[in-house]
Amino acid sequence: MLLRKRKKTIPAPQGAFPGKSGETPPSGARPKSLSLFRLPFAKKDDDADGLVLDSGATALSDVLSPASADFTGREYVVVDGVFHACLYITGYGYRTTVEGAWLSPLVLAGEGISLNFVIKRQPREKILSKISQTTMINRSRMRDVGDTRADFEELDGAIAAGLYLKEGMNRHGEDFYYMHTIVEVTADDAETLKRRVSNVETLCVSLDMLAKRCDFKHEQGFLSCLPLAYLDPDIERKSRRNALTTGVAAAFPFASFELCDREGIFLGRNRHNNSACMIDLFDRAKYSNGNVACFGVTGAGKTFALQVIAGRLRQQGKRVFVIAPSKGYEYRSYCEIVGGVYVKWAPSSRDSLNIMEIRRKTLDADSEARGIAESDSLLANRISKLTASFALLKKNLTEEDRNYLDESLVECYGRFGITFDNETLTDETGKARPAPTIADWYGVLSEKGETKHLAVPLLRFVTGSAAGMVKETNVQGDAMYYVFNVSEVPEDLREFVTYCAFDFCMGAATESVLTEDVLIIDEAWILIGARSTPEIAGMVLELAKTIRGYNGVLITASQDMADYLSLDDGRFGKGIMNAGRVKLVMQLEESEARLVGEILNLSESEILQITRNRRGEALLSVGQSRISMAIHASAKEYESITTAVSDLKARRSAAAGDA
Repeated sequence: MLLRKRKKTIPAPQGAFPGKSGETPPSGARPKSLSLFRLPFAKKDDDADGLVLDSGATALSDVLSPASADFTGREYVVVDGVFHACLYITGYGYRTTVEGAWLSPLVLAGEGISLNFVIKRQPREKILSKISQTTMINRSRMRDVGDTRADFEELDGAIAAGLYLKEGMNRHGEDFYYMHTIVEVTADDAETLKRRVSNVETLCVSLDMLAKRCDFKHEQGFLSCLPLAYLDPDIERKSRRNALTTGVAAAFPFASFELCDREGIFLGRNRHNNSACMIDLFDRAKYSNGNVACFGVTGAGKTFALQVIAGRLRQQGKRVFVIAPSKGYEYRSYCEIVGGVYVKWAPSSRDSLNIMEIRRKTLDADSEARGIAESDSLLANRISKLTASFALLKKNLTEEDRNYLDESLVECYGRFGITFDNETLTDETGKARPAPTIADWYGVLSEKGETKHLAVPLLRFVTGSAAGMVKETNVQGDAMYYVFNVSEVPEDLREFVTYCAFDFCMGAATESVLTEDVLIIDEAWILIGARSTPEIAGMVLELAKTIRGYNGVLITASQDMADYLSLDDGRFGKGIMNAGRVKLVMQLEESEARLVGEILNLSESEILQITRNRRGEALLSVGQSRISMAIHASAKEYESITTAVSDLKARRSAAAGDA
């Protein structure tokens, strides 16, 4: 085809000379495209048609030229073993009106499909006179054409188009352009190429555009797609379309449908263009915060998505805390694989966590970074948290009851030698003093008649079925991955136990700004819904607003939007959603989809997409960017996370067969 190494004469490519197709170039002429390849050791031969290279010299053309090229095919050409086919949008095959980035669907058509378009500005004075003359002739013809003739509508449209062009150029200062659009399709084999070409034609039809194949002209199409500023005259004539400045500007095709952060975690595939969706929740320069709000009906794949996110954040060295108030057993397998601590907090479990234990060393998260620690009382902070959690056991506490609780806790800790002075948390040897338990607190409340009624809600944690849950702590405290399964706690105690788990995780996540922590709350409506209290929901909302300052991320998930937004007219639920920069909306029922759409200002098509999402598909919303994506997991991740009955049966059958 083009340039060959060690050949004395370099022939010009067919169609590279100006003029009619097949016209013989003048003697000594050189195609414009070869002017880029001139080198000092290439000399002109007056007796030969082309350039002559010195013996053994290597020109730039030798490097750029393909090793093999077959241009004999009707439907494609083969260059270096790659199949190429070209299509062009016909001059009459464009839409009359276009919106912004109207060529983006062709840019995002997928692998092996590239878009080439050429825009040529035309002189205004020359074009205006031609438009005026053509419009005048068409108006004269219209007088002799009846409205029943077939060409009446055609003439009327031509006149309207002429007037539109004149108005745009005269009144709006727009320029006139000729636009040419060529689509190049490549593949490794003929069958794949044929399928991709067919897909391009179908896509163009859906966009109200007409694409035609360059049959018997694929060589010229291939040359026209090279970066040589050359367009074959025949293809140029057939693909020419007039456009004004507005239409040309709207053709800018690089409307981003991608979300790919360099240091981010892989979430899944973009359903628009099959690109990777990667997001860095800790990129403070790009995102105001990394909080995530995830929604979806039961069975939409929320638990799967949360575990994929948690596992990949753990692989990046982040410390992860997961609170699972429902079906917490689904988190166990993956937690054990990544070396995490799985805490089954239930009356029947051996795991115990003393909620009265003071675990924090300081309330100043930046003390480690600054090297200065303040002396804020850790006991006062613990008492406030215990009083708030008690409100989940006994509703409608009065101010008098709260004062009694505060007084009883001060006395209970005092019996163990712990006061508001932080130095009393350790003994003379520097060892931590033992903390009281709920049984000790119950004893203090039972001693006085005015506080006996407050001791009743604690009785189940002293002599009842839940006594084993709150004894001395036997949970490892220095792990990098925690899962708190509270799904088997009795219904009337679930809010209390869930908050206690939340308090444990929140304390660890906000203790130092030097660690990157992730707190995941599944079924967050339990803490911020109608069954919670404004005090507890306010703590969750406060954490959502401030966790960024502790170098952390809060991820909440819920399947019941009505409960999520029920407490105090949805003030807490909406506040947590607004405090999250990232939203992951999986399949929802139409009523809940419209509720989310109203909060996130989603379009009608995006709301419809949410209702039609399949399992594992979601609408990813990051600020004003919204991407339809599908969650993807590796084979090992899927094997350890899946809870599908068919997968579990297949795994058991395989294990039985091996045995």
